[in-house]
Amino acid sequence: MNTIVSEYIFTGFGFNVLLHNIEIKSIHGEEYSEINLNEVKLLTAKQLLVSRERLTGQKLKFLRTFMKVSLSSLGEIISAPASTIRSWEEKNEESTGMSVPQERQFRIYAIEHLLDQEKKHLEKGIIMAEDFDEPVTGATLDLKGTVDLSYLREA
Repeated sequence: MNTIVSEYIFTGFGFNVLLHNIEIKSIHGEEYSEINLNEVKLLTAKQLLVSRERLTGQKLKFLRTFMKVSLSSLGEIISAPASTIRSWEEKNEESTGMSVPQERQFRIYAIEHLLDQEKKHLEKGIIMAEDFDEPVTGATLDLKGTVDLSYLREA
């Protein structure tokens, strides 16, 4: 039997992530959430990068590993030794202690990294297209939650 849970707390990244309208499947008496882990990782990364809350050690490590950036590479980006970054990540739920300029530089780098990845994905879809469909008169464009326009409400 499957049920929809309006709020579900996912703990798989070492910190709580609140998900909405998640399907829970029951298989042989065990319950499993039906989530697309890659999508949850991407959305989590985006939310962490635009959040005004300082990064904790767990969240810094999540972002760094999500982007597949080594400790030494991150050190070059924010001008900090790899050993310092490791110690920040080991602070778990505490703030990293990273300076505001370092955290800002890291977030800018991470946002640029995500934008490059999305650009490559979108370009691949266009390049692979053999043809395009004719427009349908009066058709409604269905975004299905793929575009976040919440930043427009802040203006």
